[in-house]
Amino acid sequence: MMRKLTTCGVIAAMILVLVVESSLWFSADAPVVEANAGTQWNAQYFNGTEFNELRLSRIDDQINFNWATGSPDPSVSADNFSARWTKSVNFPTAGKWTFRVGADDGVRMWIDVTPIVNEWHGNPEGFRTYEVSIDTLTAGPHDLKVEYFEASGNAGVKVEWFYAGTGGTGTGGATANWTGHYFNSIDLSGSEVFNRVDSAINFNWATGSPDSRIEPDTFSVRWNATVNFPTPGQWRFVAGADDGIRMWIDVTQIIDEWHGNPEGFRTYTVDVHALTAGNHELRVEYYEDTGNAGVQVRWELVSGDGTTAGTLVPGTPLPPPPTPNPIATVFAAVTGQRVNVRTGPGLGNAVMAQIPFEEDYRVLGGVGDLSWLPIDLKDGREGWVSNDWVYLYAVEPQENIDTTGGGQPDFVDDIPRIDIPVAPPAALPANDPLRVILHGRATDTVNLRDGPSVGGARVIGSVPQNATFEVEARNLNGAWFLINYQGIRGWVNGLFVTLLDGTFSQLVASSEVVPAPPFGTVFVPETQPGVAVTVRGRASAGNLNLRDAASLRGNEIGLVPQGTEFVVEGRNTTGAWYLITWNGVQGWVYAPSVALLEGRVTDLPIR
Repeated sequence: MMRKLTTCGVIAAMILVLVVESSLWFSADAPVVEANAGTQWNAQYFNGTEFNELRLSRIDDQINFNWATGSPDPSVSADNFSARWTKSVNFPTAGKWTFRVGADDGVRMWIDVTPIVNEWHGNPEGFRTYEVSIDTLTAGPHDLKVEYFEASGNAGVKVEWFYAGTGGTGTGGATANWTGHYFNSIDLSGSEVFNRVDSAINFNWATGSPDSRIEPDTFSVRWNATVNFPTPGQWRFVAGADDGIRMWIDVTQIIDEWHGNPEGFRTYTVDVHALTAGNHELRVEYYEDTGNAGVQVRWELVSGDGTTAGTLVPGTPLPPPPTPNPIATVFAAVTGQRVNVRTGPGLGNAVMAQIPFEEDYRVLGGVGDLSWLPIDLKDGREGWVSNDWVYLYAVEPQENIDTTGGGQPDFVDDIPRIDIPVAPPAALPANDPLRVILHGRATDTVNLRDGPSVGGARVIGSVPQNATFEVEARNLNGAWFLINYQGIRGWVNGLFVTLLDGTFSQLVASSEVVPAPPFGTVFVPETQPGVAVTVRGRASAGNLNLRDAASLRGNEIGLVPQGTEFVVEGRNTTGAWYLITWNGVQGWVYAPSVALLEGRVTDLPIR
C-alpha cells in the first residue's frame, strides 16, 4: 500500500508491510535483532489500556521487551496496562529508512507529527510485526513517539529501524547497510558511545580508532543489517579481525572467534550450503584489545563447482573452519526436597534414589527437549531427574549467557542429546478384580496434584468444596487419595476428604503419577441439591466496560462505575470473564478487575 505524505517535506512516501508471526520472542527459534540500543527512551507505564493511571516513569535503553505473562514492574498490572515512549533521535543519513514495530497487543508510532503505524487493537493470534519504509527521511533529529497497550495473555513490544538505502558489502546481489553501535569496552557493555550507519564493514584503523569519542584500544562494535539474498544455495561468508569477531545469520551463529590475535589480522571462512532466498538478519560483533585494529566482512555466492565469482579477501589465505568450542561442564542444582532419581527418563521408571535440596550433580546429557536429564550421583551410579526440579548452570561463566540471541544460555547447545523414549506414568490396572472403588466428598476446596506429595508434585487443578468423586486408590500411609473427578484423575490430601462408603484400608496402595489434564480443561462445579450459592463482586480496578461477548473484541454496551457491587451470574470457560447484569443490561466484564466479596469462582456456572 503506497501513501503520499507532505508533512513539512520530511516524509515523501511510506510502504506498510504486515508480517504475522505466531510466536516471535516467545519461541527459541525466533530471530533476535538489535533494536537501536542506547536510544534512551523516556518511558511511562500505566494501569489501564488507555493510559488511565500512571504507575512508573523511567528511562529505557531500547524498546525490546518480552514480558510473557508478567509485567514491566511490580507496580504495573500483568494485564490491562499501557506504555508511552518518547525521544528525539538523530538520523545521520538522509534517504530510505525502514521501521519495524511489533506488539502483542496494540501499538502505534509517530515520527514528528506524522503517524506511521496505527494498530490499536488486540492480537488474539499473538505477536504481530508491522513494517513501514519511509522513502525520504531528512537527516537530523526527529521526534519519535511509541504507544502500546496489553490486554491479556502474553505481553511484548519491540521497535527498531535501519537504513535501507543502496550500496553495502557483499557480492552476488546481496548488499547491506549496517547500523553500527560503538562502545568503549571490549564486551559491548556500558553505555553506547554513539551509533551510525556504515555502508560496509571494511575498516583498517591500525593504531587509531573509529572516532575521536572511541579509545584506540579496548573498544567494541555491534553491527546489524537486514540483507536480501536474491539467490538460494551455497553462500561463502568471510570475516576477518584483529582481535575478536563473531557473526550470526538470523539466530544461527556461524562464526565465533571471540579472542585476541597476538599474530595480527586473521580471516575465517564459513560456507552456508542451503541459504534460502529473501531477507535474512545479519549481526556482527567485534572487539579490539590492544595494538592494531581492523575488521572486514564479505560474502559471495558459490557456484556448482565450489568456486566463487572473485577473490573474497585479496592477498589473505583462507584458514580452515574454526575449531568448535569445548563442551561446557553443566551441573544440575536440586530445587526441591528429596527429588526422585529414576532408572530412566519418565515417571514410568522406578525410583532408584532421592537427592536433597541445594546439592549439585553433573549433567551427562538429556532427551531432545531436556525435560529429563541423566546425572552422575557421585557414588558410581547414574540416574535420571526431571528438569522441573533442578536448575542448570555451567562451570564456565561465559557459557551462562546468551550470545546467540536464541533466548537460552549457550551451554544448552553443549548438552549431549540422547535418543531414548520418555516412559509415561504407570497406571493402575483397569480391570483388577481385587480393586475397590469408593466414593468421597471434599470438605473444602482442595488442590488436585499429579502425585501424592506437596513438595514433589505439581498442582494440576482444584476440586470445589462439597464436590463428590470416585476414590480409586491411596498412597502407602493413606494420607493421600487418588480420585476421579468428572473424568480428571489426580491426588488430593486425605485431610480434606470424607469417605462416603467403605474404609481407606479397602483401597489398593499406589504411587502412580498421573498426567496433567489437557490444556483448557475446566472443573465444572456440581449442583448441590437444596444449596444456592450467590457470588457477589465489586468493580475494583477502575470503571468496567460491559461487553456483549467474553472478549476485548466484544462491543461495549455499558460502563460499570468503580466500587459498584453486583451479582456474578457466571463465567466463561477460562474464568477470565464474568457475566453480570447492570442497569438491566446483561453483559461480560473482565474478571481480574473484579473483587469477589462472597462465594468462589468454582461456584459459578460456565455460560
